[in-house]
Amino acid sequence: MCNMRELVIVIVALFLISCEQENEINDLRVIDVESNVGKSRQVFLSEVAESIEYIPLETTEESFLGIPSRNQFVYENDLLFVCQKGDYFKIFNSKGNYLSAFNQRGNGPKEYVVPNMFVVDSSAKVLSIGSVRNIVEFKITGEYIRTINYPVEESLRGLRYNDLGKIGNNYYILSHNINTSKDNLNYSAIILDSTSKIVLKIPYPKISREFVNKLAQKKLFNGLRIPTSQITPRLFRFKNNVRVITETDENIISVNEDLLIDTVYRLKYGKYCIKNYPDSYNITTTNAPFLQLYGGIYESSAFLFMSFRTGKLPLKHWEYTNRNGVKMSSPVSCSYFNKKTGQFTFIDPCGLDEFGLIDDIEGGPAFWPRYISQDDYMVNHIDAFTFIQYAKTNNVSEKFKKIAASLNESNNLVLIRVKLKDK
Repeated sequence: MCNMRELVIVIVALFLISCEQENEINDLRVIDVESNVGKSRQVFLSEVAESIEYIPLETTEESFLGIPSRNQFVYENDLLFVCQKGDYFKIFNSKGNYLSAFNQRGNGPKEYVVPNMFVVDSSAKVLSIGSVRNIVEFKITGEYIRTINYPVEESLRGLRYNDLGKIGNNYYILSHNINTSKDNLNYSAIILDSTSKIVLKIPYPKISREFVNKLAQKKLFNGLRIPTSQITPRLFRFKNNVRVITETDENIISVNEDLLIDTVYRLKYGKYCIKNYPDSYNITTTNAPFLQLYGGIYESSAFLFMSFRTGKLPLKHWEYTNRNGVKMSSPVSCSYFNKKTGQFTFIDPCGLDEFGLIDDIEGGPAFWPRYISQDDYMVNHIDAFTFIQYAKTNNVSEKFKKIAASLNESNNLVLIRVKLKDK
C-alpha cells in the first residue's frame, strides 16, 4: 500500500514537471531564438500584412527631404514627421501632401538646443523633443507647451541620455549610454513626470551588470574598447507602453501608464547568448559564435520585428552594394515573432540590396520597418531614383509602374506604408 502511494506521488510529480515544461514551451512570452538558428526562410509580406501603399511625398523647394536617419522618421495618426539635419521637422499627411515645417532650435527658454531624439503622441498633436538638457513639448503647429528638465542628482552624474519614450500623456522614460569608465551601471532607464520629478528608476539587470564589470576589467587589462552597443539599454514603443531591453539581458520589460513593470518577452538565446562569451568584445563581428540585437525593434498588435548580428552562425548574410558600387556582405539577419502563435522566424535575404519581407502584393523591393504606428501601420521610404529603376528591372504591379511613370528621378522620397494584420 505504501509503495502504491509512493508510486502515485512520483507519477503526480512527473506530471507536474511535464506541465511546467510544456507551459514554458507554450508561453507566448518566450521567444525561442536558439532552436531556430539554421532554420531561416524567405518570408512574404502577405504573411503579416493586409496591404502596401507607395505614396510619393510632395516635391517643392520647401518640402524636399534629405535621407533621414533611423530614429528621425515617425508616423502617427496619418501624419508623417521627419527630422532634418538635426534642426527642424517637416510634416506630411497620409496622401503625401506637405503640411508644414517646424523649427524651434535655439538657446531660449522655449526652444530646444539640438533635437537628439523625439516622440509623437498617438493623437499626433504633441511633439516632444529630447535635447542635451531637457525635453521640450510643442503642439505640431509650433506652439510651446512646457519644458521638462533632466534631473540633477548624484546617482545620475555623468549620464548622457540616448533614447526617449513617452508613457501615456504625463510620463517620459529616458535610457542612457553605458560607459564602463564610469560607475553608471545603476539604472537602465529613469522615468520623469511633467514636473521633472523622477517617479521611477529601472535598475540595470544584476546579471548584466556583473557581465559588463567583467568586460570592463578585461578591457582595462588588455587596453581594448568595449562596444557600447553591447551594453547600452534600448527602448521601443508599443501602444502607450514602452519596452526596455539591455543587449546583454534576455528579458524585455514593459512599463505601462500606471508605471507598472512587467516582463513581457524573454529572448531564449541558449548557447548563443553573449553572456557565455566573456571575451566577446575581442571577437570580430564575422567570427562571433553568439547573437546580438542589431538596429531597432518594432512591435505591432500581432508581431515583433527584430534584426540580429549573426556572426559565424548558419544564417545567410545580407548582401548589399556600398557607396562605391562594391558588393559587400554583412552577417545580419532580420526576423519576426508571431505574438499569437509564439512562432519565431529568421528571414532569409531575397537578393542583392534586398532586406526584409518580399513584397508579393505589389512586386516592390523587400520591405523592413523603420517605425510602427499605434494603429499598426509600419512605414519606411524609398528615393525616387531607386523606385523608378526598380520598376524598369523587376516584375512589379501595374499600380507600381503607374507611380514610377509619374516620378522624376529628382522627386522627393516615396513613403511606403504597410497595414499589418492584427492576428
